Order: sequence, then structure tokens, then C-alpha cells
Amino acid sequence: MSTGPTPPPSKALSSAGKGLHSRAYNGLIGACDKFVPAKFRPLWMHPAGPKTIFFWAPLVKWSLVIAGLSDLTRPADKISPNGCLALGATNLIWTRYALVIIPKNYSLFAVNLFVSLTQLFQLGRAYNYKWEQSKLEKAKEQPAVEASLK
Repeated sequence: MSTGPTPPPSKALSSAGKGLHSRAYNGLIGACDKFVPAKFRPLWMHPAGPKTIFFWAPLVKWSLVIAGLSDLTRPADKISPNGCLALGATNLIWTRYALVIIPKNYSLFAVNLFVSLTQLFQLGRAYNYKWEQSKLEKAKEQPAVEASLK
């Protein structure tokens, strides 16, 4: 049962792995392959191991967690609620994504979860600060209103 001739591969597919960066990467991996001990070979060859973006992207993304933790010392009035909400919500989406892709990427799951938690905590700090400020303003206005009524 023939469905007809298969179309030729697209240019993107036919040129995959032939660029300068791909050659450099393949050369580096080939050189490193020789030095990986047998004990670490399963990790090295894993579909989400150090040979793939699935390993390096979460590793670098931990810098966002560190930045979020360092922002805990930032005054609450300097926190951007919109930025915290955007980063927290986006990372919640990516947290789910990390568990539905193949291979499942638990390191990506963990880093996205921690980024979300730090940002949502910051969002809570910002809204708590605004709520406290509105209470203080109402308390200041109350005596002025009572004095004007007398």
C-alpha cells in the first residue's frame, strides 16, 4: 500500500548538525566521551544528561532562584507585582511541562517550582505591603474626618 513518493527533507532538517556550533559541540562531546568514567557513563548517556539542553538549561536557570532569594532583602515597596506574577505563573506552566515531555525532566521541574515559589512569595510580600499602607492611610484619615464632624 503506497501513499506516493515521500517529499524531500526540508532545508532545516538536511542542514541540522552541519553548522559551526554543531561541529564544535560534537567535537567537544567526542573529546569528553573518552574521559567519562564508567561509573558516570549512565548519567552521561542519559536522554536528559549533560550531553543535552535538558541538563544545562535547568542548571543555568537556578540563577533565577538565587536572584529571587537575594530579592528577599529588597524593600517590599520596590517589588514589581506584575513581574513577580508573570515569572511565577510562567514557571508554574513550565513546571507542568517538565513532567509531560519525554524524557521527563525532574531537574527542570524542580527549578521551575522553586522559581515559582520565590516569585509568588515576593508577590505576597508586595501585596501585604500595599494592604498595610492602605490601612495606615485610612487610620490617618479617620481622625481628620472625625475632627471635621465636630
